[in-house]
Amino acid sequence: MIDACWKHSGWDLLALLVILIASGGCGSTQEDSLEVLVQQVRSGTLDRIVVAETRVQDRDLASLANLQGLVHLSIQESHITDAGMRYLAGLKDLEHLHLRGAQVGDPGIEHLLGLAKLRNLNLPQSQLTDAGMKRLAELPSLELLRIGSPHLTNSSLKSVAMMPRLRFLHLIDVPITDPALDHLAGLTQLESLYLDGTRISDAGIQKLMQLLPTVHLHLNQQHPDNHPADHTH
Repeated sequence: MIDACWKHSGWDLLALLVILIASGGCGSTQEDSLEVLVQQVRSGTLDRIVVAETRVQDRDLASLANLQGLVHLSIQESHITDAGMRYLAGLKDLEHLHLRGAQVGDPGIEHLLGLAKLRNLNLPQSQLTDAGMKRLAELPSLELLRIGSPHLTNSSLKSVAMMPRLRFLHLIDVPITDPALDHLAGLTQLESLYLDGTRISDAGIQKLMQLLPTVHLHLNQQHPDNHPADHTH
C-alpha cells in the first residue's frame, strides 16, 4: 500500500489523495466492505464511498440503488459494465463519480443523465462513442471530465465544446488528430487539458497553445516546451 502511494502521477495522484483522505492514509491495510459503507451513508454518517482494493462487479452495485446522500463514489478496481450502471441512476446527490476499469459504453451513460449535480466524471477505460459523448454534454453541472475510449473520434470534441461549465479535461488513449483541436477554441473557461495517448502532432500542439494560451497543458504527462501557461506543480 505504501509503495503504491509513490507510483501515481498527474490526475492519478489526485485520485489517490482522495482515497488516502477517506481511508486514513497509506498505512491503512483494512477496507470496509461496500455494504458497510452503504449503510453508513444511509445512516447519514458518511457522504462518500471509496473502494480501493475490492474488485467490484455489476451485482455489487445493487446496494447503491436510490441511495440518498451519496456525494462521492470512487471504485478503483471494477468489472462494471453497462448493466451495472442502472443502479447509479437514482444517486441524485452524486457529484463525483470515478470508475476505474469499468467498460462502460453509450448504454451505460444513459443512466447518468438524470444526475443533475454530477460535477466530476472519471471513466478512464470506457467504451464510449461519439454518440455517448454527445449525451454527456447534457449533464448541466459537469466541470471535470476524464475519459478514455478507443472509439471516440475528432467529432467527440464537438460535444466537449458544448459543455459550458467544463474546466478540466483529460483524454486518455483517444485517437483524435489535429483537426479535432479546433473544437476547443471556444472553451474559454477551460483551465486544464491533459492529452495522453492521442494522435496529436507537434504542429497540433503548437496550434493548441495558440488557441488556448492560458490553459494548463500536459501531453503524455509532460508540459510542452515553451508553453505560456507552463508552471511547476
